[in-house]
Amino acid sequence: MNLTVLDISSNAFSGGINIMVLCVAPVKALRFSRNKFTGQVLTGFGQCKMLTELSIDGSGLTGNLPSDLYTISELRRLSLRDNLLSGNLGENLGNFSQLIHIDLSYNMFRGIIPDMFGGLRRLEFLNLGSNLLTGTLPASLSSCPMLRVINLRNNSLSGKITIDFRLLPRLIVLDAGANMLSGPIPPDLMWCTELRTLNLGKNMLDGDITESFKNLRSLSHLSLDRNGFTNLSSALRVLQHLPKLTTLVLTKNFHGGETLPMDGINGFKSMQVFVLANCALSGMIPPWLKSMESLRALDLSWNKLNGKIPLWLGNLNDLFYIDLSNNLFSGELPESFTQMKGLISSNSSSEHASMEDFPLFIKKNSCNKGLQYNHVSSFPPSLILSNNLLVGPVLWGLGNLVKLHVLDLGWNNLSGSIPDELSTISSLEELNLTHNGLSGSIPESLAKLTFLSTFDVSYNNLTGLIPAGGQFSTFTNENFVGNAGLCLRWNGPCFGKAPFEEGSDGTDTISAMLTMTYITVEVGFAFGLLTVCNILFFARAWRAAYFLAVDRFFDKLYVMTMVKVNKLTRIWEDKDH
Repeated sequence: MNLTVLDISSNAFSGGINIMVLCVAPVKALRFSRNKFTGQVLTGFGQCKMLTELSIDGSGLTGNLPSDLYTISELRRLSLRDNLLSGNLGENLGNFSQLIHIDLSYNMFRGIIPDMFGGLRRLEFLNLGSNLLTGTLPASLSSCPMLRVINLRNNSLSGKITIDFRLLPRLIVLDAGANMLSGPIPPDLMWCTELRTLNLGKNMLDGDITESFKNLRSLSHLSLDRNGFTNLSSALRVLQHLPKLTTLVLTKNFHGGETLPMDGINGFKSMQVFVLANCALSGMIPPWLKSMESLRALDLSWNKLNGKIPLWLGNLNDLFYIDLSNNLFSGELPESFTQMKGLISSNSSSEHASMEDFPLFIKKNSCNKGLQYNHVSSFPPSLILSNNLLVGPVLWGLGNLVKLHVLDLGWNNLSGSIPDELSTISSLEELNLTHNGLSGSIPESLAKLTFLSTFDVSYNNLTGLIPAGGQFSTFTNENFVGNAGLCLRWNGPCFGKAPFEEGSDGTDTISAMLTMTYITVEVGFAFGLLTVCNILFFARAWRAAYFLAVDRFFDKLYVMTMVKVNKLTRIWEDKDH
């Protein structure tokens, strides 16, 4: 029998596996991924002494790694990702002296990563991401000179980054995001001159982005979001020297009241995704952004930026995702936004997609906030300008943006009517015009928008009848409240100024709003307490989502709180005037 490779991947095989039958032949590669096996499937594979590859991804495997597995001395590729495997990673992993590729991601392994890499001199690919691992980074990783990929994302690793990167000159991907690592980024990372992807986001790192970063000339994707880095001006002046940098995510850093620098930056010629959200930055949109001629996605939301939105921003040919929400921008909407080429014709972002499985967290609105986008091409074409101080009309020329999916202009001071031309945006999924000063009627033509799933015109001065049919049959009354002259078509109610009647001093409204906030928080925590344990033992999609869900909950709570504060502020302002 000359069977050396057995590949039964992507079937619906269930039950166990007869190892005795498989190992009679000198089989070298077993590929059983994406099936429905049950029980201690891995037990007995140690009998396959000639095995060089074992791949059983996404097949429902449970239990610990059996001890006889470590006796397969010729094993070069071990891939057991996306299963329900648990227990500790034993020191015996170091027995695989021929191992080149190991992927145990998306399981439930716990405990420390054993410091056993000294014997894995041929190892090129290591993925232990999305498990329950704790402890520090094993220093012996420095003993694997062939390493190309290290992925430890989504665990609970802590301590400082102690890997000696001088010994890893071939490294191209380092992903240790979503852990609890602390301290500065080690300066010896500069020796990894082939590094293309660096993700250290969602940790507790601090310090400055040092001059040593200039040596990472091959770096294309960099995410350092949700840490404690300081000195934004210095960081940008260093990072602009990386000629291949296409993705930069710095969200939730620089919280020392820093100002977005207006000059001294002239690099970033290859930039496609620039995210500098929620950093408490002051200042204005800097002119050096216009040199990012390949820019496709820009997120400066949740800062304290002010001034007018510059005309040139709408002239960037490839830009199709803009989030400037929750700032202090004033003035009218730039006319150039009505001619944005990236929102008029199909953008070619798929041709320049970011590296596979690189996490990009872009601040979203309440409908789809917090979704993880791994490619530029997966961003919904969006114009998000909510929660600013913008005035003037909703430009009728926005109807030219036929590829637009999200138009969010809520919580501004816009006036005039809702343009009928918005009905030509055939791909529009979300239209938010809440809390402005818009007047007139809702155009009947908006009922033709078959993909419109979110629509909010509450708290304006609209009058007339609400359009019937189409997606309008799915919207609730809360999408229209606060418009005294707006009525349902079918003998229904007209909508007053607010869902709560304000008392003589406004305390009734305030009390109701605060009560709603407390109820929301209590329900959220109760739900989390009842479900968190089960989530950790469900299928991979739920387990992986758990780590994002916690962060997403607090983001949502923050947004809800800020919206409530804005409402209270406007109530008091109206009362005073």
